[in-house]
Formats: sequence, structure tokens, C-alpha cells
Amino acid sequence: MRRIFVDFEMNPVAKVFADFRRQCRAEVIQIGAVMMDEKLNITDSFCEYVKPQYNPGITKKITRLTGITTEMTEDADSFQNVLTRFLIWCGGQDYEICSWSDSDLWQLLDETSAKEMMDLPGLSYMLNHWRDIQDDFRETLRMDRQTSLEDAVFLAGLDFEGTAHDALADARNTALLHRASRDSETFARMKRAYEEAMTPHVFNFADLFDFRSLQLA
Repeated sequence: MRRIFVDFEMNPVAKVFADFRRQCRAEVIQIGAVMMDEKLNITDSFCEYVKPQYNPGITKKITRLTGITTEMTEDADSFQNVLTRFLIWCGGQDYEICSWSDSDLWQLLDETSAKEMMDLPGLSYMLNHWRDIQDDFRETLRMDRQTSLEDAVFLAGLDFEGTAHDALADARNTALLHRASRDSETFARMKRAYEEAMTPHVFNFADLFDFRSLQLA
């Protein structure tokens, strides 16, 4: 079965749209995804910006985080049209869709419901075939807490490709991390790195001093 790794970047709904904000507090402004075949080779990618409907522009906080500006989304298409193209790109009903954490799944549920888009062809299949790679990662390594995508990539001994919080880069790195974790040697290295990172350092009074230069009579 093909796997599609997806990431959304979001912008908050402006407070003046109180009624809509009660249903959905943010809007998708970028969809990025990569497709993997059964051999875990990346075969295709998808990336589009989305023009927000319930905010006149991209907030400064989101621009600092993602690099996405109001100008970059001014000529972008609506969420419904971009999502429709994304669903078509995913193709058929023989794939599993994956994301780092379930926040993108909840965003998709909230926004499509608030904008009355739940009947889009292919949407129901996507929602019912969603996989949380972050949760898989935590359970596989028996971690007691979730970790960020960047930290997980570091644990795997990989270099983060591109810029974090760019939807396509995050989707691609999630896919590469998933592929690396299927390798037994990489998995063993990830497990050792996590265990070492989580092993508490026993503080000793000698830690306060450096005795290496001390000359004894």
C-alpha cells in the first residue's frame, strides 16, 4: 500500500469572526505532502499555499515560525479547491495517510466541518485511513513523552532536510524518518540515543570543580 506523508501549516482565525472561531480556531495556509511506494521510495510530492478566508493576512507569529507571508497567500486558491486537488493527487483508495502527531487530522476535521466540506469526494476515506507517525515512534521506542519531529530526526542520526515548519519539508522529513526507522541498525541507534538522552546525570560535588590541574606534593 502506498503511504502519503502530509503536513499542514495553519494561521489563526481572526477574533472578529467569533462564530466561526468557536468551530475552528485556525485555517490551513499550506499543504505539503510526499508519496512513498511499497518499497519506501519517494515517488511524488504536492505543495500549495492556501488563501485564508477568516483572517485578512498571515499573523506575524506565523510568519516568524513558517516564513509564510500575506503576500505569499494573496493569489493562492481557496482551501476547498486546494484540498480537492490534494485528494485527487492522493488518488483512489489504496493509500494510508501519515502525519507527525494527530494535530493535522483534527485540523482537517474541524475546518472541513466548519466550512461544510465533509462531502468532498475522497475525504471520508482519508479521514478513516490516517496514521499518527509520532505516536508510532513513541510506542516503538517506549518513550514516556512525545518528541518533536526535529528531535526525532536527530535521534535517528539524520540531517533535517529543508526548513522546519515548511509543510513540504516537514512531510518529507517525516517520510525519511519513517523509512530510517524500518532499518534495524538505525532503529537500534535511535533506541540507544533516546535511552542515553533520558538517563539522568548523577550530580557529584566534584562536578563543581576541575581537579585535573591540581598538583599534589
